[in-house]
Amino acid sequence: MEALPLLLSLFALAIVSMDLALAIVWVRRTKPTWAWALLSFIASFLGAVVFFALDQYSFLAFTGTARSVLHYVWEGILVADSAFILVLLFFFANWLIARPMATSEQVIAFVLGCFYLSVSVAWIVTGFPILSIFQYISWMLAVIYCMSVMLKERKNIKDKAVHTVCITLIIVSLAMLPIVLASILFPFMRSMSIPIICLAYTIAFLIFLFIAVARTEVKEPVKDREGLSFEFVSERYHITEREFEVVKLIKSGLTNKEIASELSISVNTVNNHIANIFSKTEVRSRIDLLNLLEEASW
Repeated sequence: MEALPLLLSLFALAIVSMDLALAIVWVRRTKPTWAWALLSFIASFLGAVVFFALDQYSFLAFTGTARSVLHYVWEGILVADSAFILVLLFFFANWLIARPMATSEQVIAFVLGCFYLSVSVAWIVTGFPILSIFQYISWMLAVIYCMSVMLKERKNIKDKAVHTVCITLIIVSLAMLPIVLASILFPFMRSMSIPIICLAYTIAFLIFLFIAVARTEVKEPVKDREGLSFEFVSERYHITEREFEVVKLIKSGLTNKEIASELSISVNTVNNHIANIFSKTEVRSRIDLLNLLEEASW
């Protein structure tokens, strides 16, 4: 029974290794500008699983001082890695649906990450059970934020692949919440819940990457144009020059308020431009617009 967490973490390690391999293949095919962020995210997840597995192995293989020292080393590295992943979760959820993050949301992500890191370090040093609860609460807040963002935007997304990935992540997150709650109520389940959660999300990422790689195989490139051009969108969708400027800023990931500031116009005017663009292209979300113009990140 004591070896079960190690066994589960090894399964998760195998799957996240496949995630990283698929991510590298996809990045080499599509060469997205944010490739470093995706690879960093998956590599960090791989590192977290590795350090957890090492911690569990040290617990089984060593005793006394050696076990204690190795536990503090692996736990410390794991905590730092987990804090980094927690912050990246906010950005990953929004990037997935091409939703721009407001500055306040970015601040909240970093504050929550710092809070988790501080609480985790304090927990390692003192061992107070209440601090472990705050660790789980930090992750629950991050997951709830990601689910709420996807649920809010899901009804406006027509792209089946994006829709499937969102639904998969939402279902996995909902399924993991009872496990997290059980770990809060019963601390002895902590060593078992962490590899289960890692295993679930590595499988979800694997689904996302399979879909993303498959899209690069079936997607036909738009001929006779390099990148997004005004002539292309004007001829096909009757988009005006000002609306084209808005489209380019949408592609850059700016919020409506940031677009208004960039173009020196009001937010209401930006909202009207976006409504007109959606009407002309017959889409209801940013990710569908970018996929329609073949300018989406995935």
